[in-house]
Amino acid sequence: MDLEFFLVDDPDLAQHKFTREGLVRAESHLLDRHQDKRSAFSDVHLTITMRYVYFIGETFRRATEGRWVALPPDPPQRGPASAIDAEFTPAFYVPQDYLGVALTRRTGKEITFVYDIAVRKHEEWVASGRKPSTGR
Repeated sequence: MDLEFFLVDDPDLAQHKFTREGLVRAESHLLDRHQDKRSAFSDVHLTITMRYVYFIGETFRRATEGRWVALPPDPPQRGPASAIDAEFTPAFYVPQDYLGVALTRRTGKEITFVYDIAVRKHEEWVASGRKPSTGR
């Protein structure tokens, strides 16, 4: 993913690997490439879209000390969703959903809105002594 994505699919992101600025640019590029999430997740674009999903998720993972997990299909017709599980919250960060919301709302700020909250909550958790989440 690293090599092809950053060299071929979106070279602009190579200078902003897994950073907030990278998320800003990725969302902008996705809005330029697709009119809606149906286009992004169509068979013809699915491979590159999933590379963006990975980029978004890996950026969240690194910022929150999370880990990749696979969530059960919901609804069952859909495959499992890749998500980021961070110790400080009972919620999961689901990059595929953030990409879909970004393409639906088209504000250019949807992904970083969630990211900024995640980073703030992670910082608060670290400052509080990394107390275990009671949600799970």
